[in-house]
Amino acid sequence: MTKKLSLVILFCLFCISLNFCGKTAGNKSISGDTLKPVKNYDTITISATGDLMCHEPEIKDARTNDGYDFTHMFELIKPYIEKADLAFGNFETVLAGADKKFTGYPTFNSPDEFAEAIKFAGFDALTTANNHCLDRSFAGVQRTANKLNELGFIQTGTFANEDESNTIPIINEKGVKIAFLAYTFGTNGISTPSGKEFSVNYINTVKIGNDVKSARALGCDIVIAFMHWGEEYQRTPNKSQVKVAEEMINAGVDIILGSHPHVIQPMETRTVAAESGKTKKIFIIYSMGNFLSNQRKKYTDSGVIVNLRLIKDLKTGIVVIDKVSFVPTYVSLISGKYTILPVWKSIQAVQNKMTDSPYYFPSDYSRLKEVWSETTNHLTNEECNIYPDEE
Repeated sequence: MTKKLSLVILFCLFCISLNFCGKTAGNKSISGDTLKPVKNYDTITISATGDLMCHEPEIKDARTNDGYDFTHMFELIKPYIEKADLAFGNFETVLAGADKKFTGYPTFNSPDEFAEAIKFAGFDALTTANNHCLDRSFAGVQRTANKLNELGFIQTGTFANEDESNTIPIINEKGVKIAFLAYTFGTNGISTPSGKEFSVNYINTVKIGNDVKSARALGCDIVIAFMHWGEEYQRTPNKSQVKVAEEMINAGVDIILGSHPHVIQPMETRTVAAESGKTKKIFIIYSMGNFLSNQRKKYTDSGVIVNLRLIKDLKTGIVVIDKVSFVPTYVSLISGKYTILPVWKSIQAVQNKMTDSPYYFPSDYSRLKEVWSETTNHLTNEECNIYPDEE
């Protein structure tokens, strides 16, 4: 073989080697014998629940020799909450301190341990804009906000000072910027003290629109708004809820999460025009019912965990709502002990005679079956591809 031919062969082999090491196939990069996926999108999971209430029987159940412990109420639902990237709830009580006396309805004041148990359950963010937020006047608002912040919650809806009220809470999760807003229809006739008007976010569509604009100006991808509205114990939204929701959608809110009726109201997705000139999917649930309370009448003893999966396209930066599902929940009350149950899992435990399962609640079986039927019939939306999670 001539020296010239040998050099040509070596050069060709070198080129083949370079080409192999840098070759791409679809969305996979090839390096030697290893295929490495190129990440084109990221997913964010959000869970949300309705009213977290603390009635006097719950306080009694939580009392210990040296204080209070509410964690057993959340222990069985904890796996469902903590698996979300972000979990939201409506904190419908205040933390005004023991010196203000712990009470339930009609004017609430709960031990700090109630909030600690909610943190234990895996919640990340709480709204405090509801009709009970002024139950201990501004002092209750202030201490509640400060205590929730101390515990590491992202909190909004009521504010300890004017600077906080002028700040849009923004959560940055996996590079997705989420604005967290909250508003209430009223405060049971209790007025904000003079000079403290900033302390409560009331429903005002002009303000909501301005808050959405501020959030977008800060680069938010998704705007979530908790709305405390509607008529108690009514399983369908009223005209006011529907009208306000329409105005919020027009203002650019992406996700509307309702509370206050203490029963579940329907949910839906819609495709609407986006600021980009394209379209986007938005989500509404008018009421998520009670997540924890002492209310025992039909429909008030149950609630729902709403699960939303968001997808961010890492190339375009666009975030979309990809999937919506839900987990029906029920508040068991046996011998004065409260436990939030995932309905389907508890039904399965009883049906399969799983007596060693912590979800085995045979005395609740009849009601659990009713709750499953009531909730799934009311919330399943085939047109919007919304179904229960059977886990």
